[in-house]
Amino acid sequence: MKFLGIAWAMESLKKSATSSSPTGAPGGGAGRSKRTAVKREKIVRSAAKLFLERGYESVSINEIIAEVGGSKETIYSNFGNKAKLFEAVVEQLCADVTIRIDTRPVGSLEEQATRIAHSFVSTVLTPQIISFHRLVTSIGREFPAAGRLFYQTGPETVYRIFAEWIAQHQKSGTIRADQDARHLAILFHDMLIGEQILSWLTSASTQKDRARRINKTVELAVSVFLGGCATGASKKGGGARRVSARSNTLR
Repeated sequence: MKFLGIAWAMESLKKSATSSSPTGAPGGGAGRSKRTAVKREKIVRSAAKLFLERGYESVSINEIIAEVGGSKETIYSNFGNKAKLFEAVVEQLCADVTIRIDTRPVGSLEEQATRIAHSFVSTVLTPQIISFHRLVTSIGREFPAAGRLFYQTGPETVYRIFAEWIAQHQKSGTIRADQDARHLAILFHDMLIGEQILSWLTSASTQKDRARRINKTVELAVSVFLGGCATGASKKGGGARRVSARSNTLR
């Protein structure tokens, strides 16, 4: 009983010390960190809107401040300069795409591949992300660091996500294991958006047929990909056999 009393007293002292410390108190370190993160994201998203509307060079720090409030000190303390703020925009917009890729191992192989493909394509072909692609492409020569960051946090991350899903199925025997998972991931990625991204970047496509084209591209890409990569047992769902029929619907 004496030991329990000592232990209880020590625990009480610990709790008291924690509650009186800056990080343990309400609104302390954790609260400040959360508010800082929220403020930072607000700045990034507001800056993204201006950059996408007017271009990188045409937007000044003062205009960003006018949009989000605060001061130059707020911008510089969070990002350092305009270039670093733009890099934060690149990371955020790439994350907006990659975080939505649905790789849950639920359903048949064809259902999983379709869900992955649709969650990716329907996000990467939104007007905002298309405008983002145009912007990064247009400033790549003058701002190569931003271009490299875009490739690393955008396409490279998508390749990795796809490759991890493919590698899991290679281990389980549903996708052929004689080919490198990363190479298959790049192939699947390019089948999904190779032609699509070019047509949207060049304004050859319109919003009117966006959903229809996405659905048909996903169907065909999944069928062709699994037709060449799925093992015999996983093809019993009929995905590969529907390649010809789905191909005809795109004509």
